[in-house]
Amino acid sequence: MIFCCGCSHSPEPELVLQTETEVVIPVTFRVDPLTNQSDNEQLVKDFNGEFAGEYRMEPNWLIESTSGYRNKLKQWNVLDQLPVLITDAGFDYDFYRVLTQNDRLVDLTPWMEASDFWLDAMNPDILAGCADPDGGVFLSPLGNNIHTYAGIIYREDLLASVGYREFPQTWEEFWECLDALKQEGITPLALHGSGSYWVPMLLATAYIYGDAEGKDFLDERLPDSYQNDEMRELMEFLRRLYGYTFPDALEFDYDQTAARFIDGQAALIANGRWMFETIGEKNYEKYRFAPFPGGILMNSPQMSAWAVTKGYSDEVTEGAVKVLEFRIRCAQDTKDVSDGSTLMDSYIAATEMDYRVMPNFQLQWEQEIQNEFFTEYMPGFLAGEIQTDEFLKMMDERVEEIRSKK
Repeated sequence: MIFCCGCSHSPEPELVLQTETEVVIPVTFRVDPLTNQSDNEQLVKDFNGEFAGEYRMEPNWLIESTSGYRNKLKQWNVLDQLPVLITDAGFDYDFYRVLTQNDRLVDLTPWMEASDFWLDAMNPDILAGCADPDGGVFLSPLGNNIHTYAGIIYREDLLASVGYREFPQTWEEFWECLDALKQEGITPLALHGSGSYWVPMLLATAYIYGDAEGKDFLDERLPDSYQNDEMRELMEFLRRLYGYTFPDALEFDYDQTAARFIDGQAALIANGRWMFETIGEKNYEKYRFAPFPGGILMNSPQMSAWAVTKGYSDEVTEGAVKVLEFRIRCAQDTKDVSDGSTLMDSYIAATEMDYRVMPNFQLQWEQEIQNEFFTEYMPGFLAGEIQTDEFLKMMDERVEEIRSKK
């Protein structure tokens, strides 16, 4: 399927058309600019088939990167042009709080309680994690953890070429594997610059989560200070990582780096189940999934959350909620199904191991630190122009500035 570039203007409530028998639900879904595919194409097709004559999703297919789409959500909010359905609703806690405090989201609780399966399909811990501290449930994540784990995705053939039939289970073995790949002229890691430094930070937080002090630090939400031994270890780990990636890694964002990995230019990347769609089923046999060394997985169900926005007619709102309920049912129906590929089989096997689950640092730390401070100062740190203690002191100073504005 070929998509055309959608405009950034989201349909306004008063422009929504409704046939005599069908309620039209205007939605904006992201199309990956690297693959020209959308993760939600099948959902639209299945929903429209299931509810033909009653509801119909009418998508605006927007060709945009993940970060670009998230920035557009913030722009649409300012312009009062939010789509009736928001994907990636839980990616930024500060933005989520802006939406809830300004009464922009629909409380899903009445529909969840009225449904004959919605609440039963939700893992209690996931539901509790998505409940608003002020009351109500405005986020609808995929209900089962099976969809939201992150670890290592790697090219089985490239690791096998240097003698590794399985992914290293300790960090010492991890570095030895990277050295072996590098000696053979294979770029070990797909890393990137900009934004929250998602991929390298996944690795670095997994590294410090392996000891008690690091676990305690990462489990703390919005820490008062980053000047501690755990962060010093994390920063030195990051600096070491960049010796095993593309020489120009800092010039690329996450989407471009993911494309390089899928193109076979690097042996491994830290990422989650959601990346499988970008890889594409036809390529699954090339890849395997493994926990981070030490048996650690990251789990972040909030990152899969969608939400319904206010300002649309009751009929359209009801239809948008139906989409969320349908999405949960589809995910529940397929949660334990393997397609027989090495990628899916290894992913399911990893989630059934005796693993430890770490939180997503993106939801633990200030968004401005990740999206602005890192982008501004991380290149200088990685180049050795800013030393570790200086960097962490600057982080604390920025945190004080952020909190003084709230």
